[in-house]
Amino acid sequence: MGTAELQEEIKRLLGKLKWSQKRLGREFYYAKHDDDDSVEISRYEEKAKKDLSRQSTRPDVLQSYLDLIVQHNEFKKLDIIVPIYRRSDVLSEGMERGMVKISKLISELASE
Repeated sequence: MGTAELQEEIKRLLGKLKWSQKRLGREFYYAKHDDDDSVEISRYEEKAKKDLSRQSTRPDVLQSYLDLIVQHNEFKKLDIIVPIYRRSDVLSEGMERGMVKISKLISELASE
């Protein structure tokens, strides 16, 4: 999945959780740190907001947000699955594109 698709999926899941983008940044901070540094928490909140709007955000950064969301207890209570295809480097390029399209279709059908 590319940057735009990951950003869209994260925003969709934030809507389901009724979380703001700032809340995602806070949760990301708490997952990485054991303390409550309000200045650092604010930085993480702003970084999450920027990461979800910039076209230049690396997909691995967005994937880490997505991983945090799907592992969170509040998400597990929603009883939702996130069908995301990850490249296997085993299939041909045409098959990989097809799998991405199937994954997107499943995501759209699941969100209805």
